[in-house]
Amino acid sequence: MSGDATCELLDSRSMSAHAKDPPVVLVEEASGVGTLPQVDDDDVQRRSQYSAVEPVDDTNKFGTYLGVYRPTILTLFGVIMYIRMGWVVGNAGLLGALGVLLLTFVITGTAALALSSVATNIRLRAGGVFALVSQSLGLEAGGAIGVPLYLAQSMGAALYIYGFAEGWQFLFPTHPQWAVVGAVYLVAFGLSMISERLVLRLQLIVLVGVVVALGSMVGGFWTNELREPKLWGNYEAGSIWLLFAIFFPAGTGIKVGASLSGKLKDPRRSVPLGTMAAWGTALVTYATLIIWYSVVASPDELRNDYMIAIERAAWGPAVLIGLLSSCASATLSSLVAAPNVLAALAKHRVVPWGNKLAPKSDADTPRKAAMVNGAVVGGTLLLGDLNAVAQLITMFFLITYATLNLVVMIEQSLALVSFRPTFRVPVWVPIIGAVASVFAMTITNPAFGLVALSVVVALYVYLERKQLETPWETVRSGIFLAMADWAARQTQRVAGDANERAWKPDVLVPIQREEQLRGDYRLLLDMVRPRGSIQVYYLTESPDEGPPHGLDRFVQGLRSARLYATLSAVFAKDIVDLTRMTARVLKDVFFRPNVLFVNVEGRSDVELRQLISIARESQMAVAFLMVHPTARLGRERDVTVWVRDQSPHWELGLRLANLDVALLLGYQLNRNWRGHLRLRTVVSFPQHVEHARTFLHRIIRDARLPHGEVAVDCGNFEQALEAAEDTDLNIFGLPAEVSVEQLRKLSLRTRGSCVFVMDSGHESALA
Repeated sequence: MSGDATCELLDSRSMSAHAKDPPVVLVEEASGVGTLPQVDDDDVQRRSQYSAVEPVDDTNKFGTYLGVYRPTILTLFGVIMYIRMGWVVGNAGLLGALGVLLLTFVITGTAALALSSVATNIRLRAGGVFALVSQSLGLEAGGAIGVPLYLAQSMGAALYIYGFAEGWQFLFPTHPQWAVVGAVYLVAFGLSMISERLVLRLQLIVLVGVVVALGSMVGGFWTNELREPKLWGNYEAGSIWLLFAIFFPAGTGIKVGASLSGKLKDPRRSVPLGTMAAWGTALVTYATLIIWYSVVASPDELRNDYMIAIERAAWGPAVLIGLLSSCASATLSSLVAAPNVLAALAKHRVVPWGNKLAPKSDADTPRKAAMVNGAVVGGTLLLGDLNAVAQLITMFFLITYATLNLVVMIEQSLALVSFRPTFRVPVWVPIIGAVASVFAMTITNPAFGLVALSVVVALYVYLERKQLETPWETVRSGIFLAMADWAARQTQRVAGDANERAWKPDVLVPIQREEQLRGDYRLLLDMVRPRGSIQVYYLTESPDEGPPHGLDRFVQGLRSARLYATLSAVFAKDIVDLTRMTARVLKDVFFRPNVLFVNVEGRSDVELRQLISIARESQMAVAFLMVHPTARLGRERDVTVWVRDQSPHWELGLRLANLDVALLLGYQLNRNWRGHLRLRTVVSFPQHVEHARTFLHRIIRDARLPHGEVAVDCGNFEQALEAAEDTDLNIFGLPAEVSVEQLRKLSLRTRGSCVFVMDSGHESALA
């Protein structure tokens, strides 16, 4: 670019704050000499505020052990381990139970690895898995997964309450179950409302009880007469998938620590370290206990006695203490974790009444969210059975884990520079996890799996329509960019003519006054909807000047209509210079504009000819608008495309003589205006009328113009203009010699606004 063509192309977002930025000095390419921007002390201070480390108060936040490992392991060592694991072994046999355990921990393990990998790549916010998915795929996907995840965690508290009740009834058989369940629920709910820190401190006592209970159970290897284990069971209670559905909640506590991500000093370190340590501890312990169950009792005893662990332990009361304490701890952990997820959902308006549920008390407890959570737990308790609750929450967790693995698969496959986790996992890990989760969901209960999946999809559609504003960058833009990159590469491999089938109006709009876009806004919008694009370039008189704020509002309006729209400011001499520079810059861009749109009001004949020359050089079509001074766009209903007389040879080919863009824009406007499209021509001799009519009907048929009408006049063109019925917009081909006065006369004679077009040769209305 020569020195006299030097320009500044400034994006509207940066220009909106141009007063705050240092002055930009143009660099003359001819001389090769440039001047760096001048930076003052205030600017340095301002920039340092953005780069400074945010002050963080870690006084009341938790470390890896207290915030992740301990609540996770205590939730894993819950009710299933004590009163359902033996039942699973009795039905499935030793190898069958180990298979159930392996499938469970493959699913939860891959999810834990996926969770750990993404957690080390982002600044994990409050909400655990919801925050992770939201920061990767947006609030819509995060909410669609977060709501079922919250419900599953909340229902998990009911599962542990039922487990506590069964253990209590073993000790006090005369106590009714409903009374025990109600009492435990009220006490646990009250403690969770008082203080989360109090709940976490109580876990230390529980941990001691769990360790003693496990030691007593393992001690049963030496105090019992060991049996020959039955390798494969008869599955008398049901299929292996029923056993899996009931056993699976034993591993779902793997993300309890992540749910407290907003309360951790260093979630990027604590979440992966604490989660994987708890997962490994639980896997080894569960495998040991499955072997223990298989050798200390017969299959019949295991199937018929849920409390066999107490009877076969070295010291039975220790197991009972461990059962009651671990169920109480898991209940408290779930009642603490679930409200934090609900509060995070509420904070971002994913759930109703967000402004009421999100706030926290002085003790950093979301008490209103905890009250709603208590109501959900109470409703779940009405199901009345531990097995029913276990199967219900399994599906929601499976969907959550499948999504976690999907996030990692997407991030890894995009190979974006932004994805550089400090904890990497092989690509096969999320693939195995996602496939295993979907397989288990499909096999275990296809009907309920379909219902659960439908709930997630419905939530996503609902949240998408709410148009939530995600307050952080997500990987979704990367997905679309990767798709666009792939499409661009594939398009380059096909013939150029194939682009005619993919033609859409991508309009370049050079303007020098805000009023120009304001007046043409609705017409431009209807010309390009639903898949076109608009690139607006505003002529500035100074390199430091940006576009008016009003223009930015109009462009935002185009974007809200789901159109690709941009606004940039260009420092140039005049509208022709502006168009020439932008056309040259955009000529070799893959997704370049294909229509130059100019309102001719106030333009000279010379300018129009120069603009046409620029469009031809850049292989763009031309659309010049002449607005009728009083009719404007009328009702925005009827469009008439004027076809020039082609007598005596009315031949129809793939490309029409300067008619393709006229037909394509006429179709676009007719579709969006929901009005009438008319093709009109004027012939000189009566014997040509039928040929012209047939030609126009063939165009309507072959160009697939719905509800198109045909009008053929015979006689003088000027008289035909006067006699034609009124229409809201007329589309003409550009004459060889452009005259603003001639275009104005055509608009006045047709009593409506007119668009004058010229094909670029790369369009086809018949393609």
